[in-house]
Amino acid sequence: MSDKEKSKERILILCVDRDDDIGIKAGLDTPLIGEEAILDAAIKLLLTDPEDADGNTLFATVNLFRNYKKTLNEDIEVAAITGSREGGIEADKKMVNELEEVLKKFPADNIILVTDGYSDEEIVPIINSRIPILSIKHVVVKHSRSVEETYAVLGRYLRMLWSENPYKIYFLAIPGVIVAIFGLSILLDLTNLAISLSFIIAGLAMIVKGLGVDEYIYNLSKAPFSEYIRLASYVISVISLFAGIYLSYLSIADLPEFKYILSNPPSILTYGIPVITTFLPNFLLTVTVTTFIYVFGMSLYSIATGKYYRIIRYLLVLESTLIIFIAGNEAAKVLLNPEYGLTNLLIYISIGLMILSITIIGIYILARRRRHEIEAETI
Repeated sequence: MSDKEKSKERILILCVDRDDDIGIKAGLDTPLIGEEAILDAAIKLLLTDPEDADGNTLFATVNLFRNYKKTLNEDIEVAAITGSREGGIEADKKMVNELEEVLKKFPADNIILVTDGYSDEEIVPIINSRIPILSIKHVVVKHSRSVEETYAVLGRYLRMLWSENPYKIYFLAIPGVIVAIFGLSILLDLTNLAISLSFIIAGLAMIVKGLGVDEYIYNLSKAPFSEYIRLASYVISVISLFAGIYLSYLSIADLPEFKYILSNPPSILTYGIPVITTFLPNFLLTVTVTTFIYVFGMSLYSIATGKYYRIIRYLLVLESTLIIFIAGNEAAKVLLNPEYGLTNLLIYISIGLMILSITIIGIYILARRRRHEIEAETI
């Protein structure tokens, strides 16, 4: 062998069909080596399926081989390997075995990779780990760019929506419930009810997903007991709040003034005070009871998690709520009877603000002292 022949670089133009259309549709065994074998495979594949992208890729591989053979002063060969319709490890393993078989017959220095662009992110690392890739040629059929890739991605997402949680709950279960409600309502002639229920279900689903309630419930099974205490305080507080608001509404529902305001909203300026003074004490009591439940539950949670300093914060919230409750009730008395006077209201507000200020200052002093103690222990 002459020095000129030794200096020639051996280049393999390699066509890769990862889903094995060559084997399945054309019925050919791979790997294919040589121009004649590639042309024969391309003709058989397109005769079987004229719309197959891999047939055009095989023709493009031969075209590339002929052009480079004329222009490059290198030792060039052309080949085609396939994977598997199953994809995954089976496809990768088959491609590797066929590539090694081709390289035994034509020990190339570099590869020019020819693909239809589908699954390049899976093919390229496998080929490149065995032999350097000099260039990559994507063959795109005119008027259908990335069609095969789009179908593959679409199919992957459809399988995910069909079989994986929580996607199938939101894209199958909830729409299924809505469709069933509509079907039942048409049967029972209750279309308006169906529309209302459908909006309620869709709205609740959005709230649950938006606030991450589904993820929280899913992770709750792995959570410690303290997390159940916090959840209970949230749930009972919300129930208490809505129940109190409903009871407050019932306290004014039978008032003539309230009924008149509903029929004539501008009259709220005239008849609003009796309604407000009846509603306000009940509502303030609801807020106070709800706050107490929340503070009690979160204090237990702080004790269970060893974060005792948070209890002071919750007690401060409760103290503020009690001050608002007392002041609000006095304000209702003043609104109902202006002759009652503002004296008691101002006294209660002043005392409340003073107690609140003293509490905040005390908490600040204790926190600062505790911080100094921690710093002293660290030193």
